[in-house]
Amino acid sequence: MASNAATGRLMRVLSPCLLAVPWLAAAPAAACPEAPPPAEYAIHHADHGEIGRHVITFACAGEELIVETVIEGEVKVLMIPVFRRAARYREVWRGDRLVAFESRFEDNGEVYEVGARAEGGRTVIDGRAGRLVAPATVVSNHPWNHAVIDRTLLFDTRSGALQQVRVEAAGEDEITVDGRAVRALRYVVSGDLARELWYGQDGTWLQSRLDYRGDAITLTHR
Repeated sequence: MASNAATGRLMRVLSPCLLAVPWLAAAPAAACPEAPPPAEYAIHHADHGEIGRHVITFACAGEELIVETVIEGEVKVLMIPVFRRAARYREVWRGDRLVAFESRFEDNGEVYEVGARAEGGRTVIDGRAGRLVAPATVVSNHPWNHAVIDRTLLFDTRSGALQQVRVEAAGEDEITVDGRAVRALRYVVSGDLARELWYGQDGTWLQSRLDYRGDAITLTHR
């Protein structure tokens, strides 16, 4: 699972509590670390099986880390599409600060767009929820970044709405990743967002589960 380890190293960079990691301390303060390879997740619906994929790519641009995500999902009944979702996110990070975010979300033909940018000691978010001003520490609810478990305020990638959350450690589980049994740390998110998250010991996002209109949707690392 070499790609998992690389992704985990990147997530350590973005978590403020891990800034003392020796290899990071030896790197130039403003430099972006070596970007890991893409990470791909299978999207499973409780009744319809695998319905799509969620792909994340990483790149360094000077001192900034660029994270791009493509999501595609579709449910068919008797070969007729009854649900379709497609989304694209683009995140720009400078150290542990999210400095820019853009998303375009198509949900059954309806389009949602969110934009966020750092302005001094705050973050300005524009979306369906209107223009909102949040602390500089706010990040999106996209769980690829292990730092989400340390935040109490997130914003929704679809609407831009702010979400007050509580994240609680819920022990260790054995889950299946790419056909292999893996030990993972489980977290339960509650408040304005209900979700379960599983991360590897190195901080790699391995799996998440949420309810969508009463159905369980699970994303699992390939």
